[in-house]
Amino acid sequence: MADCKLLRCGRERDDTRQLCPECEQRLLADLEWFTKNIGFLETDKMNRINKNHDADGGGGGYSDNPPLREQVFDLLYEGDERDDSVWGTLSAFAKCLGVEYLNHDPLNVLAQRIAVKKTKQGEPACLCSTATPVYALEIRIARDKCQRLLNQGHTVSLGNCPNTDCNMPLSADETAKQVKCRGCRNVWNINFLRTLMQDKIKHSTYTGTASDIRSKLQQAGYLVSANTLKSWAHRGKLTPVRKEGRHPIYCIADVYMLMQQTTPVDDIWGLVGKDNRQ
Repeated sequence: MADCKLLRCGRERDDTRQLCPECEQRLLADLEWFTKNIGFLETDKMNRINKNHDADGGGGGYSDNPPLREQVFDLLYEGDERDDSVWGTLSAFAKCLGVEYLNHDPLNVLAQRIAVKKTKQGEPACLCSTATPVYALEIRIARDKCQRLLNQGHTVSLGNCPNTDCNMPLSADETAKQVKCRGCRNVWNINFLRTLMQDKIKHSTYTGTASDIRSKLQQAGYLVSANTLKSWAHRGKLTPVRKEGRHPIYCIADVYMLMQQTTPVDDIWGLVGKDNRQ
């Protein structure tokens, strides 16, 4: 008996298999989950976001919806420097297995085609490839991310309570126009809090990878795509402050200042403010 080839597993496997029985069942279960559930994230979740947007009539309550749409899109189709997108992972595994698919196939269809592909001996092909250990782990990570995103609402970080005697972290859901502090019980206007947040970001010394920066900005209600960051870096407009391994590290204030110099569509709070003035 040998160890399971899936990273960090350590359970025993049959010498003729790639994975231990538990990891084989998990891979099949993950593919089944994608087949049955990824459509909710691709369509239903997005429709609910858009419905909330339309129902609000252009007020501040939907300010965090565009970042949520961006978050869903990145997870499903774009990925980041740490992990590939769900489409990238499934399509690459499909190629390794010789699974035929079309570029416009929905993700649930692609997952199902991978799951039903058989070897000449009638075994599930997804369990028998030398590529299986790598993609089993990537699929597991992708499924966990999708499930968390599917099950959660979306909140916007609004910084700490302006009451200096309190300093409690504040956040609001996608329909909020005001937020009540859980510490001092004061009620704060979202527009006031975002003005404070803008000033805080401008003077922040926070640094991180492109993915870290995008995540922090999205939490605060600001939308910037991975491709935009890559373009700024390629053109020399965004300069890393240092490197950690192969990942460049950027300052969030530098990214925010570049966002202010671009078209208003990059600034979700700007769009909200404009809508509120009309």
